[in-house]
Amino acid sequence: MWSPRPECGLVGLRTVESEAMIGERPREPLVLRGIGASWAAVRHWSFAHLASLAPSLPVELVVGNREIGRTRFASSTLGDYLCELASPPVDGAPPRYLKEFELLSHFPHLRRDLRPDLLFPRRSIVASSAWIGPAQARTGLHCDRLDNIAMLVAGRKRFHLAPPDALRSPDDLSGKYDRWATLARISFQDLAARDDAVPLQVVDLLPGDALFVPAGWWHEVVNLEASILLSGFFGSRRRVIGQWLRTGAVHATHVAGLWRRGHCTCHG
Repeated sequence: MWSPRPECGLVGLRTVESEAMIGERPREPLVLRGIGASWAAVRHWSFAHLASLAPSLPVELVVGNREIGRTRFASSTLGDYLCELASPPVDGAPPRYLKEFELLSHFPHLRRDLRPDLLFPRRSIVASSAWIGPAQARTGLHCDRLDNIAMLVAGRKRFHLAPPDALRSPDDLSGKYDRWATLARISFQDLAARDDAVPLQVVDLLPGDALFVPAGWWHEVVNLEASILLSGFFGSRRRVIGQWLRTGAVHATHVAGLWRRGHCTCHG
């Protein structure tokens, strides 16, 4: 599986120490290295700890890479799945990934283990979810409609990043529907192999590191180890509500089965 070393193609990825240093909607990704290293979440959360909170809670797992392949789901429980992550992977089996899991909604007391004031600008609307999966689980190349700060709690994770103008042809884009993202038909590897490729960036996150990814930046993410990541999509009230309204009518049509139902990331 292709996955370059972080220094390969790394261009201008700036490191900052706090949200206050990010500034007003920066145009490029930024690393907040070690910002959460002392947080209780980074020090105490583990697969076993999260499993103990509600072992029988039903969860829906994404099978394989739904952004670039067929969307498939599998059912499990939180306890069984997190125990599964502690076992050796089955050879040849596609990774099963707990994506966009509303961890803090299910377990509000876990918010005490976090310091969102160090990550997000004041008065932001933040939609937070957890991404929990095994080594080699990945997402396809995509860009999000809202700014995102991804905070790694456990494991190791690699982000491949490309600027908004990296995909220059309509043929590079997928027709697969996702309400909050645009999906690519090609992979980061395909993009890097082009003679006219724009400067690309690769960064590894360790527990306590966070990465700011601006809206519109292409990224493909792979777990180097089984990992727990909290993702916070955010923006001003005006920006978030505006995106919600702009995508709402299309999404309602989709949910009703009138447009791209089955050719999407939300239905198998």
